Amino acid sequence: MIRALAFGAALTTVQAVAHADHDHGAHVSHSGATEVSASVSVVAARYHNEFFLGDYQGITPAVRYTRGTVSVGANASLYRLTSNGAVNYGPGDVVVDGQMQLVGGHPASAGVALAVSLPTGSQRDGLGMGHVMTMPSVWGMYMFDRVTVIGSFGYGRAIGGGAHSHHTTGGALVDPMNLSELTWSAQGDLSLARALSVGARVMGGVPVGEDGDNRVVGGVRAVWTEGRVTTTAEMQLGFAGEPFEVRGLLATALRL
Repeated sequence: MIRALAFGAALTTVQAVAHADHDHGAHVSHSGATEVSASVSVVAARYHNEFFLGDYQGITPAVRYTRGTVSVGANASLYRLTSNGAVNYGPGDVVVDGQMQLVGGHPASAGVALAVSLPTGSQRDGLGMGHVMTMPSVWGMYMFDRVTVIGSFGYGRAIGGGAHSHHTTGGALVDPMNLSELTWSAQGDLSLARALSVGARVMGGVPVGEDGDNRVVGGVRAVWTEGRVTTTAEMQLGFAGEPFEVRGLLATALRL
């Protein structure tokens, strides 16, 4: 149940929000087994910042391969975005990531991760960042009794010519980030029954340099695991930096 709990907690990040919100450590297999999973998530959000007002809905298929202490994955999103009355449809930025556990096992473990987003979404329409983002980080996880606690700390940096216009255009509306920022996250999950757990997490970004906004997001979720299928529902609020006002996520994954 512990591994299923941690795996289910990670599913809420399979969309582009994976930039800063990875639940690092939740993907490794402590048994050393090889696992392949496929998932799909849907998201709906309302946002209001200094320049734009609207909402968006998205769907994100994702795949992940885990072998022992190493895990790699990829996801791609499709969005419907309303911005100041204009409606746009299109892909978001593709995200690929890899994680490795370096120390520990059960109940404590820690490791490193690297996520990279590719500028497949339109920056003009607010669907993408307009440049590559690299996001290395470190993570730690501790499991005791029915509780799992995970934390991460990392750095996000824009790469490429499009990065110069990042702040003047506002970046992505569906998943805003700073041009250069420190990222962090903390989460906890409690197993209530064999198949049901609940949890909460908070995550954010701190700009490096003069430009940018502090970003803080918090949320609560429920995770239901039945056999090889894990379903996660989460509700999030944007507390700082105007990433969104409210956002709901629903994800279902199948371990093949």
